[in-house]
Amino acid sequence: MKTLYTVFLLELRRVFSKRNIVILILFLMLCLYFVQVGIHHYRTIIDNKDKFLETERLKTDLYINYAVYAAYGFRLQFVPSPLSVLFVNSTVISELSSNVDVASLLNIYKSYKGRILFAEKSGGFKDFAGIILLFGTMMVLYLGFETFLNKDYIRFISSFIQPKKLFYYIVGSRLLLLVLYFFFMTIGSIILLGINRIQLLKNEFSHLYYYLLVMAIMLVFFFIIGLVAGTIKSRFAGFIMVISVWFIFVFFIPGVIQSLIATSAENITSGYDLELKKLQAHMGFEKSAIEQEGVLKDSLQNTQSERDIMESYWKNELKKIQSLEKNMENDMRKNIRNFQRMSLIVPSSFYISVSNEISSKGYKNFVNFFNYLQKLKEGFVRFYIDKRFYSNFSKVELYIKGEENIYYSRNLLPDYFIWGVCLSLLYIMSLFIFAYYRFKGSLVI
Repeated sequence: MKTLYTVFLLELRRVFSKRNIVILILFLMLCLYFVQVGIHHYRTIIDNKDKFLETERLKTDLYINYAVYAAYGFRLQFVPSPLSVLFVNSTVISELSSNVDVASLLNIYKSYKGRILFAEKSGGFKDFAGIILLFGTMMVLYLGFETFLNKDYIRFISSFIQPKKLFYYIVGSRLLLLVLYFFFMTIGSIILLGINRIQLLKNEFSHLYYYLLVMAIMLVFFFIIGLVAGTIKSRFAGFIMVISVWFIFVFFIPGVIQSLIATSAENITSGYDLELKKLQAHMGFEKSAIEQEGVLKDSLQNTQSERDIMESYWKNELKKIQSLEKNMENDMRKNIRNFQRMSLIVPSSFYISVSNEISSKGYKNFVNFFNYLQKLKEGFVRFYIDKRFYSNFSKVELYIKGEENIYYSRNLLPDYFIWGVCLSLLYIMSLFIFAYYRFKGSLVI
């Protein structure tokens, strides 16, 4: 135990050298800065929510009849979880809203529908999660690389301590120090949330723990790769390995996965084709209605013939349009599962996949938002038919009750989450064993 304590103190001095302290403090400040940026972004969304609800209510007061209300419809706003402050720029969804009316179906602004949803997004590293992936991995790679870099120092200590114990003591000490550093960084981020009066609920804390687990696994993975690079006799070759590994795992592999998924998404019906097909179905109804009854008037005649035409639309054309939307939803869900399965390949891509879904602004929440829109649309069409053709109204009533046109997204986990954790741990165990044998070999002069 005394030997372990001595090694820990030596590693404490090496890790927290003056140069490293400056790097660690700058990294901490950068992370907290981006947490504050995320907080500002989230508070802006929350502050605008009440204005959005009030505007939608006032718009309804201006509609003179249900035909006008049906034509203009109402808007629905996507509101992320408070935990999204950590992922403000690196997720699939930035800002999202939609318009629901009777004529056109599910117009989603910032069109993410279909294959566009899977196209590569820009600005991915400008938040807490992105900085961890970009600079956090680089930092732990370097700390791993320098662990066994001084061969003379390591050989000298190994003359007093068995190589196996020495390896475990040094690596264990550094991992403990890294865990403590990132633990205090997380505590600092939570304190910053509290200062800005943003509270995380129990479910959000649970998903924060999942995120921290995956983050820790990824950082340990990169740290051990750094250990392996540090055992190479040539410092230059080891440095080249560190840079190459960082580029391949942070940029190349996640980029290839995103490109493959975007390519497979080409089979999904584009938003333009979908709108055309929906328009064709709707115009087919309009033509049939004119042939039977003439143009439906906005007066309160409410004839049986008009009712029959609208009930026909409800049973036929609307179902066709909904079927088109449902097919696209199913195609998107299938592509999401493919992406999340491919992301298991390395801890860095798995980290990106987990961050997306835990942020509440990932692929799953988009499709859930899309599904919620379909249900609102169906209810709104039925509401319009009942009010317009089966009642004698004096004032247009609001279809939306309370905050039904606010979609509060939830923190989720990607599919195959347990498989991803287990596979990443398997990588770490294999690399750890390999690093140990490389370390033993490096002790030989």
